[in-house]
Formats: sequence, C-alpha cells, structure tokens
Amino acid sequence: MVQTAADVEREVRDADAGRVKALLDNDFPALEALLGDDLTYVHSNGHLDTKATYIEGLRAGASRYLTMDMSEVTVRAMGDTAIINAKFNARVRVGDREINPTPRVLIVYAKRDGRWQMVAWQSTPLANP
Repeated sequence: MVQTAADVEREVRDADAGRVKALLDNDFPALEALLGDDLTYVHSNGHLDTKATYIEGLRAGASRYLTMDMSEVTVRAMGDTAIINAKFNARVRVGDREINPTPRVLIVYAKRDGRWQMVAWQSTPLANP
C-alpha cells in the first residue's frame, strides 16, 4: 500500500508527539526508541550532542523539560525521510535555573524498520523572540 503525504505527515507528527511525551515524562526507554543511534542534536547555543550524550545529560538531570510545545509546524515528507520546521517553546530546568527557549527548529525523521526516528535536531535562536 502506498502512503499518501498526509499519512506520512500524521505518522511523523505522532512520532514527534511521542518524543515530546517521553521527554516530559523522563521515559528514557521510549526516548531511546524514538531517537536514531546516529542522532545529531544541535542546541540553540551551538552545543552538539549525540544520542548518547543527549540522553546521558537528561538522565543525569543536567536539564529537565517542564513544558514543551511547537507552533507554526510544517512537515515535508520525502520518502523515508521527513523534515519538520517549527517554532519551539519550552520551560527547561537547567541546573538551579529555569530557561524558556523559543528557537526555530529543523527536525529530521527517518523511517527505519517500519518506525520513525528523529535523526537530527537543529535549533536557531530568534533575534526578537
């Protein structure tokens, strides 16, 4: 059965919603399944994480997502790859302080073994949030 662009968009949005839920719930097994082993995660400050270093930081409590949502979301499907562009809004506890990042993000998902995994995240801070 050939999937339509709408089918792929729904699947990718569902996978990303699962990633957000896993982050908010500190559900590391779910998060590990939703992130590709080859993940590159570029934070809005330019820091680069791999899947291992990203999850390690979360497990250690270096940061804790309190709330997270996205607006202005577009999903473009390209076969077994999908790109999300969005404006990201979150409350994150980093150490003993709380930050509210509001960057634009580019998220890349790849379909592997029948499921969508996030393989790249790139944050760009807004000049005038």
